[in-house]
Amino acid sequence: MKKLLFITLFLVLAGLNANAFTGRDSIIFGNKAIETEILSVDAETSVEADESIKEYITDRYAIISDKWLDRIISTRNAKISSVSDTSGKTENIFIGASYYVPEGFLVDTAKILWELNIPEFKSRLYSLHKFDTIYIDTWNNVIGTSKDKTYAGNFEGYRVRNYPSWKDPEKPESVATPPGPKNPLGLFVVHYDENSLRYFHGTNKPNLIYSPNRSLSHGCVRNDNNNIAKMKDFLIKRVIKSADLSSWMSSKKSLSYDFKKIDRFPVRIIYRTFTVFDEGDGAFLEFYKDIYNYRKGNYSSKYNNPENVILSTKENIISEYRKYIKGGLSDEKLSKIVDYAIDNLDFYERYYFKDLEKFVE
Repeated sequence: MKKLLFITLFLVLAGLNANAFTGRDSIIFGNKAIETEILSVDAETSVEADESIKEYITDRYAIISDKWLDRIISTRNAKISSVSDTSGKTENIFIGASYYVPEGFLVDTAKILWELNIPEFKSRLYSLHKFDTIYIDTWNNVIGTSKDKTYAGNFEGYRVRNYPSWKDPEKPESVATPPGPKNPLGLFVVHYDENSLRYFHGTNKPNLIYSPNRSLSHGCVRNDNNNIAKMKDFLIKRVIKSADLSSWMSSKKSLSYDFKKIDRFPVRIIYRTFTVFDEGDGAFLEFYKDIYNYRKGNYSSKYNNPENVILSTKENIISEYRKYIKGGLSDEKLSKIVDYAIDNLDFYERYYFKDLEKFVE
């Protein structure tokens, strides 16, 4: 990889529109100055420069999304050298480029929030850096069935396991499945709930991660194996600093490590039957099935935090919109759109507010 030169600078990340990203319980930063670093790379072509910067950032921040990488590439400022030959003719030669990269993606010790929305079957990752909560990416998940629920609450990542074994909880007398690709836990586990023994892990059935109905597990949260591998890389390199786990990267041994308090990171599990969000293309609304039938209030407060159960009422949808989408629609228009949405929109379909406006004009 080409040599990178660093110059710290406080600038707005170029190439982002207002409200390009919003994070829950966060500062909106698409139209707000955030701390970035200018990274310069020497290269013979722009393609070579782009690949070098991508390689560098991905190595440091493995869970970064392709969308973020594209936005960083969009800030490219070419370095051109003018060379004159013996006849005096001048030629401009590409010698490298510089890029604006959010400082949070370059820190040695990173903090994140991992938030799962149970009925959506998806989790969102956020960077927690100084006063900014920056949306990183969205991952598909498999969650618990109605019999073996995934519970809603506020937790912390507190333990990781490498190449775990697995024993069917419904068959305690059975022989444990040894570590390896055929293991239902996959190759890596992140524990977050000490009471109900739920955790994030990989899978031996990757096709189910992208099936329409993903309420299929014994209560744990299955991840795409590529994503859980990224999380392993990220946690070992950037989150866990109380111990050197670098040997885990290529290890096929069954290993376990309990985080020191300083290494723990927040995990928020919510049960929200809708989402109001903006991933960079505008604010949208989605509805999800009440898969555990919580609308009847039949959820256990022993394992669930009632504040993390948010159902699709008009009041809740408007509240979410006002909390996370700054500016935007008038109260009157938003009220009409939400009324229309509740009566007409399908489950698990994304509807942009800018498109819904035409139905209430």
